[in-house]
Amino acid sequence: MQSTGARGVCAANCGEKTLLLACFKETLSDLYLLQYNKAENKWQEYASIEIDYKYYRTILKDDNILFIGGERNNEPPRSLTQIVRSWNIRNKTWQDLPAMGTARSSHCVVELDDKIYAIGGVKNCSDPLSSVERYTTSDGWKSVKSLNVGRYNANAVALNGKIYIIGGLGDHLLKSVECYNPDSDTWTSCPDMNEYHLVPAAAAHNGHIYVFGDYGNNKDTIERYNPQRKTWSNICPLNDEWGCKACVSLDNKLWAIDRNAVSVYDEENDRWEQKCSLPTVDIHSCFVVPVALLTSNE
Repeated sequence: MQSTGARGVCAANCGEKTLLLACFKETLSDLYLLQYNKAENKWQEYASIEIDYKYYRTILKDDNILFIGGERNNEPPRSLTQIVRSWNIRNKTWQDLPAMGTARSSHCVVELDDKIYAIGGVKNCSDPLSSVERYTTSDGWKSVKSLNVGRYNANAVALNGKIYIIGGLGDHLLKSVECYNPDSDTWTSCPDMNEYHLVPAAAAHNGHIYVFGDYGNNKDTIERYNPQRKTWSNICPLNDEWGCKACVSLDNKLWAIDRNAVSVYDEENDRWEQKCSLPTVDIHSCFVVPVALLTSNE
């Protein structure tokens, strides 16, 4: 992955890490970034990003945020994009990357073994995609095995050398989960979740996958998947009126972010502890980044 400047620190380096939260401004395109100050247990604005399209998906790659696919901000019919752009966190500059082979929106993106995957999505107002592409710096975007069930507004996580795609919408709301093995280039079905989850927050943490209900759709339900036993179980709910919008694993703890608070999961006692408040925001995504990356230009 090319950078827009000298590498300095990157997200893969060791050292103290913190949260970088991407929030919508007035529209579903432009974002502003909030960084979490651990010492003071509060949030502060880091940067503002202007974007002329929406429904993109983002992923952290080294010291860059990649914006993958989406839709143009114009009148119907929907105009989906194949574009991929990289925004450097430290230098706050843009770089164009090779475009995907397929235009897609409301898809999933995930990194596994230094490769970026774009999975599923929608190709018009209601037709789910099953196609999957993989990006490497040497080969660009190449097609890999398609999903067994096309879906959009799902989520995907990487765990133990495999990719899991979770829930979403196909011809109907989905409880189903599929697992991708890059060695055999195959998708296999996993046990269904207990509930349907549309646009779920999800994260891999301590060998398990956690899936959170969202606002208006099983928002109080949090499910945990054990890939060794291939079983789903429910854990203590957040009991938040908005539902979880993003979740990450940081400092060996599971963090959940909703529209106005951040909570940390106490696994031993199966309960949530509120870490700090958050200005009421419309959350797009959350990244775990080195503290040094956010202070390198100060």
